[in-house]
Amino acid sequence: MQVRNIRIVAFLLSLLCFLILLALLSYTQRDEANAQLTARDLFGTLKGTDDLRLRFETTHNWLGLLGAVISHWLFTNTVGIWSVAFPILGLLAAWDLYRFQKISPLLTKRSVATVLSTIIVSSIVGTAQLVSWLPEIGTIYSGAVGQFFAGVLTPIIGSIGSFLFFFTALFFTVSFGFTIPVDSLTALARRGGEVLMNVVRTKATKRHDPDQTESIAGVADTVSERSSDDGSVIVRPARSSADGVTIVRSGAEAGIASKPVVPSEKPVDAALGKQDKNVRYGLDEVQRRSATTSLDSSILNPIEKGPSDPGDVPELPLFLNDDDETDTNTNTPTEESGAEPTLIVNVEEKVHREPEVELSNVTLYDENIVYKPPPASLLVEGTDEVSVNEEELRTNAKILQDKLETFRIKIENLTVQPGPVVTQYEFVPASGIKVSQIESLADDISLALKAPAVRIQAPVPGKGTVGIEIPNLNPSLVRFSSIIKSKKYHNPDIKLPIALGKTAVGDVYCADLTKMPHLLIAGATGKGKSVGINTLIASLIYRMHPRDLKFVIVDPKRVEMSLYRELKNHFLAVSPDIDETIVTEPANAVTILKNVVEEMQLRYNILAGCGQRNIADYNRKVKDGKIKDKDGIKHRPMPYIVVIIDELADLMMTAGKDVEEPIVRLAQLARAVGIHCVVATQRPSVDVVTGLIKANFPARIAYQVSARVDSRTILDTSGAEHLIGNGDMLFAPGNTPKPIRMQNAFISTEEVEALCEHIGKQKGYKTPYILPSIAQKRQGGTSTSDDVDVLFADAARIFIQLQQASVSTLQRRLKIGYARAARIVDELESAGIVGPPDGSKGRSVLLQSESELEAYL
Repeated sequence: MQVRNIRIVAFLLSLLCFLILLALLSYTQRDEANAQLTARDLFGTLKGTDDLRLRFETTHNWLGLLGAVISHWLFTNTVGIWSVAFPILGLLAAWDLYRFQKISPLLTKRSVATVLSTIIVSSIVGTAQLVSWLPEIGTIYSGAVGQFFAGVLTPIIGSIGSFLFFFTALFFTVSFGFTIPVDSLTALARRGGEVLMNVVRTKATKRHDPDQTESIAGVADTVSERSSDDGSVIVRPARSSADGVTIVRSGAEAGIASKPVVPSEKPVDAALGKQDKNVRYGLDEVQRRSATTSLDSSILNPIEKGPSDPGDVPELPLFLNDDDETDTNTNTPTEESGAEPTLIVNVEEKVHREPEVELSNVTLYDENIVYKPPPASLLVEGTDEVSVNEEELRTNAKILQDKLETFRIKIENLTVQPGPVVTQYEFVPASGIKVSQIESLADDISLALKAPAVRIQAPVPGKGTVGIEIPNLNPSLVRFSSIIKSKKYHNPDIKLPIALGKTAVGDVYCADLTKMPHLLIAGATGKGKSVGINTLIASLIYRMHPRDLKFVIVDPKRVEMSLYRELKNHFLAVSPDIDETIVTEPANAVTILKNVVEEMQLRYNILAGCGQRNIADYNRKVKDGKIKDKDGIKHRPMPYIVVIIDELADLMMTAGKDVEEPIVRLAQLARAVGIHCVVATQRPSVDVVTGLIKANFPARIAYQVSARVDSRTILDTSGAEHLIGNGDMLFAPGNTPKPIRMQNAFISTEEVEALCEHIGKQKGYKTPYILPSIAQKRQGGTSTSDDVDVLFADAARIFIQLQQASVSTLQRRLKIGYARAARIVDELESAGIVGPPDGSKGRSVLLQSESELEAYL
């Protein structure tokens, strides 16, 4: 009886250890948010709340949510990933109990040695993380135990002493615990040391190579000149103030007048021919519109005056001292023996004087409507000047230098570039300083400067410097009007311009939505996300004509985008299957997204028939008359369609896969036909921003978030948690290795109301842009009977994807009752899509792919 009980215990122990091993092997950081459960959450599992149900559905661990919790706890609160050895030891112990009814002394000895080895190895990794030798590898490699021992021992005996202690302890633990001869371990350690020394010697050779290093010389002459990266000449007197900091002012405040630029005026010729509005780019009245009258328009006169062409303005910044005169009798610091190196602070204040474009005098004509773009007078006037407090810059530079020197990081040169919200302090660290050492000091620098958050760029992209971004005490407001009057915004090469704002150094930044081609926006509540969406819409409206641009707006919040209802007959595209202009209901959101998918497929058919690859080539050849009307098909230019979803999290919680599928299809295919998606959410978790959505949205904007894991979810890197809010954002265009920090342009609600009112008062098209109907396609494609369910096609697609049909599947996927689901299955059987019932098994699916279904429909 005793043997039997011991074997039962061994069996249960082996089962438990095997399950824990499966949980550890299937660990993924995507489950980190789901695995952080409190005691209240554990008790909440009995109630089955929506939040927990969502966690269950989005967990990737093989053992579900329980496995994610167990693996997360073992990896973070014990010895990290080395805890995989624990269930393996348990399996070996269970095997001994099953065979011998006891654990052998040899296994006990080796188990103790293994546990001690995992603790020592995790402590070694924790020490390497503590001294920034292994940055950004995550705490799962050391665990709480490794970080504890590293944190206790390193301050006492230093990092080198800690490594020697841990490696010696590991050496003797492995030798005595596994009965390995000391000579064998010594030979192995010797070979490893030789490999390590070769690596160190190679890096040391590169470090001391004069061709590879950049010398930082002091100021040798009274007045020195050097060329900056952009070719400008910087003139600097070698005079130091009492605290060793020299402020080098820009030419804008030294009395240097810039040559006025007279913009050239080019007339814009617009001769619009007689066109039939019944047929739009390739399909007749029955396929595209339901009720539209034929309108003839006469040829309109050319526009008398177009937007001004600013031309190329050469920028020659000249950096002078605060005084207009230079003192030639001042001794240089290098002439004094034993003097400390002077900290040179180059304050590059860029005052942008972009040539303004008079928007109010530009009048564009359409073949059917006369449209006047909104004038710039509707917006609050902005300024390009950045107010700089010299005392603040001088104090921060001195504090920064002193703080870095306390960590034995010396700098000889410091360049300060003030921006509207943050100031970037750039410097070149002394030889032998690792970049990772500086990155780990963000919190210490923030504490010393009393700043809310400090972001470190190491290195600055395109430069051999390290940049530290410190918030200004008195930030400047970046107005939307100052961005749309810039030369970059009116660049003719940008087809869909987005006036994002200004970078950290004060440069105007505009992006092209066609090159992104889709944008994902995330940020906490109240950090500027809604203002950013309004800025994006206003940017497109100020540059585009209603015939060239349409919006599909989904606003589950109901109040954020309601102002744009006045643009219904100008800039909005609507669905014939719903009665909402600005979509607010989740069910209607699914419908209009499917309408846009149908629009995409229709456009691809048209482009394929003409042999064109993208919408730009098609529109250009249609306007040039190179694509002729034939076979009853009239070709017309296609407008760009921008789909804006203000809150994805709400749609994912209510509609789930029904929303994700059309978004992913549009993101994968719609770029070539001029359809672009802008998706925003205030909850950037992995269950909202799924892998499919994230993979197809290369361009991303992150406003301030609460945790580093949220920043990694949206940007694949940390940094958004260090932003300061109020439009401070990181923009990852998709073609740069690191995101760009900038201040989002601000447009107020009053300005948006004035913009919409100006357009709404004008005469627009008689009907808005109508997307293809999916209801008519279902009714016409599935059966001639009026009793066919509207979810017929959706149910067929679900069964084809699963290759198995059942009533319960439709109930779960489509969220419908049993009677309706059973009726749909009977209709699919009558149509020959699924087979007859087969007892307790699921029905067979007779079609193998969605292409066969589309052909059948």
